Amino acid sequence: MIHAGPQGLRRAIGLVGLVVLALLCSGQACRSGGLSGKPVAVNGKARQAMTLRVRLGEGFQDNTVSVRVDGKQVYDRPNVSTDLTISRADSFDVAVDGPSVQLEVAVQGGPTVRRVVEPAQTPFVEVRFIDGALHLLPLPAEPPML
Repeated sequence: MIHAGPQGLRRAIGLVGLVVLALLCSGQACRSGGLSGKPVAVNGKARQAMTLRVRLGEGFQDNTVSVRVDGKQVYDRPNVSTDLTISRADSFDVAVDGPSVQLEVAVQGGPTVRRVVEPAQTPFVEVRFIDGALHLLPLPAEPPML
């Protein structure tokens, strides 16, 4: 067994951080140049299209999960399970153009939760399924993977 000491441990943690950052930046938000896209004309006025990132976090165990934004189905997957090493089951981006949207998350045979989200202030939403209840946590910044 090799003992690297505190210096080696710091380097290893830094390397892991870089790998996580690279994985995070491989998503749609980084490919599109950030969290907002090109202006979209609405009623003759240009509005910024926003991206809402939904992350399914802890507590999912082989569940069928569906997500609606303003009544439109944007996600529907079976066998959603949390990877306990990173406390994440899945994540996806949704293009939105209004100042607020209604986000609805449902687990088949389980609960449904609805919440109004303002993507300009909280472009990230963490969804957790704990003790049979769904929790929507709108956040101003994407939470780190644990």
